[in-house]
Amino acid sequence: MRNFLDNELFGNSLERWSIAVAFVVGGFIVGKLVSWISTNILKRISVKTKNRVDDIVLAVAERPLVLIISVAGIALGVDWLELESATAVWVDKAFIVLATVVGTWTLARIIDAIMDEYLVPLAKKSEGTLDDQLMPLLRKGLKTLLWTLAILFALRNVGYDVGALLAGLGLGGVAVALAAKDTLSNLFGSVAVFIDHPFKINDRIKICGYDGTVIEIGIRTSRLKTLDNRIVTIPNATFASSPIENVSSEPNTKVVQTLDLARTNSPSKLEEAVALLKVAGAETEGTDGVPAAGVSAFGEYSYRITFVFYVKKGADYVATVNAVNLEVLRRFEAAGVAFAYPTRTMVNG
Repeated sequence: MRNFLDNELFGNSLERWSIAVAFVVGGFIVGKLVSWISTNILKRISVKTKNRVDDIVLAVAERPLVLIISVAGIALGVDWLELESATAVWVDKAFIVLATVVGTWTLARIIDAIMDEYLVPLAKKSEGTLDDQLMPLLRKGLKTLLWTLAILFALRNVGYDVGALLAGLGLGGVAVALAAKDTLSNLFGSVAVFIDHPFKINDRIKICGYDGTVIEIGIRTSRLKTLDNRIVTIPNATFASSPIENVSSEPNTKVVQTLDLARTNSPSKLEEAVALLKVAGAETEGTDGVPAAGVSAFGEYSYRITFVFYVKKGADYVATVNAVNLEVLRRFEAAGVAFAYPTRTMVNG
């Protein structure tokens, strides 16, 4: 048996390969054991505590922790193998990068979970909307900072001179700025949105032919949900260079209608019709403001009346317009006001 284990495979004895495989398999087994302990024991203990942080950390860190233990098992297994110096160095660097990525991923998940548990509910409870808009930026900013530091840490530990790299980036800053001018424009556009407040999340706006509700304001782009329930992503630089119509800022929605009344109506009947329109536009549920009506033109076969009324903000637009029109029809019918209808003159040849 001993002679068999002394046989070599790719420069290592079968004994060393066996030990390496044992460490790898052991890492997976220990990872699964830790997952079971976390699910069946630690979570039960954390539920009894008043603090929610331990519940969050356990829920978020369980999968990354299993992965870290498995990676550690692979690393221990590889250490038992006799590798060429260049290969050993390359493997060590690969494990450093992998460990950094897993650790950073774990921290990012914990930050996300803590923000969802504590900061997001606080933002929703507050009266202002600025914190709701800043929350996505804060989340993305923290993640960007975390991953940037992780990359620098990994590069430093695999042998790169981070100081020289940063200095090189400083010398090439002009070239980078030129290459990233669109990104910088979008960044300044987002700053302009937060400073000028042309709109906020959940506002309905019109811009560049798009009409929709703002659902997200990001660092580089923002997203609208159109009236067709489609998501449109708009670069933030567009907000700094294009007119923005904030539909949600209007106190009510203006409705303009044109009515053609028959020539058989007397002037007094037209006056009565105008008064009836104003009453219908003011007293119907869902309307707002002071309605207006008046004879605006004389047609060949009709008197033209312009009718203006306003739908209250938050009211059902279609239902309100329908209610006003039906009320006008009822009042006109009761008062004997006649509408003009198309006429056709037949000439016998």
